[in-house]
Amino acid sequence: MGSLPLSSEKVAELEDACGKLLEYEEIRFVGVINHLGNMIAGGFKKGIEPLLNQQNIKMVFMQMNLDFNMRQEYNEILGDIDYITSRRKKQLIINVPLGENFVLITAEPQADDKKIIKMAENLFDEIKISNI
Repeated sequence: MGSLPLSSEKVAELEDACGKLLEYEEIRFVGVINHLGNMIAGGFKKGIEPLLNQQNIKMVFMQMNLDFNMRQEYNEILGDIDYITSRRKKQLIINVPLGENFVLITAEPQADDKKIIKMAENLFDEIKISNI
């Protein structure tokens, strides 16, 4: 998997989409994660204190990336992934595919996952990127 440099216009487009999604009251974090587990756009909502420290956040990105890639191995048999949702006691975690990458969203545990997923799909579906 080769990495292609992402244009500043494309990064700005991704940042804009992340920012719009962060406007939803219950969303804590929105980030675009590449195939190496690196965040290339997005971040935490202003005023939100992360539940994990920086080192653990990076580990979560890599773990989510590994999980996402392992699940894609069954795409031919089961069909493509629409999204992956995990509801924990302290946080809702959503992964929405974006090419070979994904949008990672965290929200308050009581948040409406279907509504968030629909908003994410509407914001990111028009953005075409390859491996970043």
